[in-house]
Amino acid sequence: MTTRLTAVSLGAAVIAAVGFATVASASPGSDGSDAPKPKPKPRIVKAQAAQAGSPVTGNRVTLNPGQNLTSYATCPQGTAPTGGGGTTSSYDIFFTDSYASGSAWILRGTNKGSAPQDLTAFALCQ
Repeated sequence: MTTRLTAVSLGAAVIAAVGFATVASASPGSDGSDAPKPKPKPRIVKAQAAQAGSPVTGNRVTLNPGQNLTSYATCPQGTAPTGGGGTTSSYDIFFTDSYASGSAWILRGTNKGSAPQDLTAFALCQ
C-alpha cells in the first residue's frame, strides 16, 4: 500500500507540476508576445514663454453717426501682427471686423450713436 500511495502521490505531483508549467507558459508575458509593455517615464519639457510682441498704435479715424470706417495698425518692416484689437472713444462704436492682413491689423467699426466717435486699431508685432 505504501508503494501505491507513493506512486499516486508522485503521479499527482507530476500532474500538478505539468499543469502549473502549462498555466505559466500560457500567461501573458512569458513568451514576450503578449507581455504588457512598461509605461515610459514622463519626460519633462520646459517650453519657452510666449512673447506678446511690441504694441503698435494705428491711425485714429472719426466716424460720423451711422458711418463704417477702418483703422490700420501697420507693423514695422520684418515683423507681422501676432494679435491686435482696437479702442474707441465711446460705447457707441460697434466693431464689425478685427483681423490680421499681411503686416497690418485691421479694425473696422460702425458708429451706432448720435455724435461723431473715434476708432483706433492696435497690433502686437513680432
